[in-house]
Amino acid sequence: MTGRELAEKLEVSERTVHRDMEALSSAGVPVFAMRGAHGGWQLDEDWRTQVPGLNEAELRALLMAQPRSLGDKDLAAAADRAIGKLMAALPLSMRERAASIRDRLYVDTTGWRGTTENLSMLAIVQDAVSLDRKLTFGYWRAGRERVERTVDPLGLVAKGSTWYLFAGTDHGFRTYRVSRMEEARMLDTPSERPSNFNLEAAWRLSAEEFRDEVNREIEAARLAYVARQEAERRAAQELEIAKQVQARLFPQRLPACETLDYVGTCIQARHVGGDYYDFLDLGRHRIGLVVGDIAGKGIAGALLMANLQANLRGQLAMASNQSQRLLQSVNQLFYENTSDNAYATLFFAEYHDKLQSLRYVNCGHLPALLLRREGTCQKLDSTCTVLGLFADWECQVQEVHILPGDILALYTDGVTEACSEEGEEFREERLVEALRRGRHLPVSELLSSVVDEVQRFSPREQEDDITLIIARCRGSIQPSLFDPS
Repeated sequence: MTGRELAEKLEVSERTVHRDMEALSSAGVPVFAMRGAHGGWQLDEDWRTQVPGLNEAELRALLMAQPRSLGDKDLAAAADRAIGKLMAALPLSMRERAASIRDRLYVDTTGWRGTTENLSMLAIVQDAVSLDRKLTFGYWRAGRERVERTVDPLGLVAKGSTWYLFAGTDHGFRTYRVSRMEEARMLDTPSERPSNFNLEAAWRLSAEEFRDEVNREIEAARLAYVARQEAERRAAQELEIAKQVQARLFPQRLPACETLDYVGTCIQARHVGGDYYDFLDLGRHRIGLVVGDIAGKGIAGALLMANLQANLRGQLAMASNQSQRLLQSVNQLFYENTSDNAYATLFFAEYHDKLQSLRYVNCGHLPALLLRREGTCQKLDSTCTVLGLFADWECQVQEVHILPGDILALYTDGVTEACSEEGEEFREERLVEALRRGRHLPVSELLSSVVDEVQRFSPREQEDDITLIIARCRGSIQPSLFDPS
């Protein structure tokens, strides 16, 4: 090549080419200046670069330390060219050995980005791979189970920043993550290497099988997710049906009453719940006001609530005029038809329309509040224990007189135990104040006002059912309507 051609090729000046040629010649490289029309620079065609003092161990270490995944295509290409030049410079015997070592190394540069690995066992594994010796080591499985393995090392694979040993075992080909190895030891026994084994092809097949397995797991997870979504959809649908059924258990009409305005509501924390309220037509100018709280929430609480409601309404025909006998029958049925730990608190009140009297039984429930027209508050406390826990059960009936303007409130703990963002409970005192502030409102508006105040106080997700009955005595009926019976 002429000096000009070399200068253009190397993108330097002809003077630089001349100076470098002199330096090469001084270093023993046989380059000659050829004069004449076809002159230029010539390299002795029989000359080869030499790698002085490079033994097999050094060659093996150099090849095994080949860059694993440089991430830069230009650097990777430069590394490959450097290895190629080294191979060309080796004597034939070492060149064949180097080719054998390179067949035992594969760099997979795609995906699987790893993190910093513990490669303390890598040098021993490299020796076992390059020297074709069996390898024994302790191995930590992904589930953190330690096992002992003795394998035939077939090659090393660098995947991203992670090294894998590809090995033959009694159960076929297996891959082992080098960072999970410990106490690796190379044996004197030669390893068995399949004829015509190709590491790259075997790795790709293994990786494909792994991807297939992952895809199968992903598909199984997808199908499980779809099934779970369908189950949740069905559960939500069934829950909505249960909600509609339970809504029908709450009173659909208000028994007629001339001296008492009353209204009730139950706002469930979930689709269905264990709170219960009812209005009963007891006959003979009497109505029943009932509030109960089942020990349990959700479907279980709703079923118990339905059981209690059925028992109570079912016994009305036999004991509608005897509160004690009625509730004893309800307790007996509830006790016999539910589990040992099932129970309910209940406030049962019998209001006489003509006498404006309230006879009540409080079965372990929160005290009802009787807000007198002059502003004082009377609590109607518990008169007996809860329903359903004991076969032998007795109750006491108490009586109070209701005056025009008096307000009665029956409620469950979802009202008084509603919590603010700071964890403070609404409590009975706030309920009394809310009743006082709205005492001049119609009972339906007073009920809405109290519920709104509870929900403003506790804006977070509702944790318990909010059940409330409010009644107000509006005065005596006309004398002409009195029936002494």
